[in-house]
Amino acid sequence: MAYCVGECKKYKALKPIQIGRYAAGQKRCNYCEIFVQVDGIVCPCCKSQLRCLPRSRKGKEKYLAQIEGQI
Repeated sequence: MAYCVGECKKYKALKPIQIGRYAAGQKRCNYCEIFVQVDGIVCPCCKSQLRCLPRSRKGKEKYLAQIEGQI
């Protein structure tokens, strides 16, 4: 079982102003309960898989709109 060792605090991401977190490339660790800015899909702290997309339908729609606006 994974456990948080506090390593994730080095990678903690600040909230962007103009765009959402997922559209800015940030990922969330459900176990550590923190948004991180790392390459890959594994949390550097607890080695669990990071969430790269919003869970709610509204959040997904907002994310897709922001991604299409960047292109």
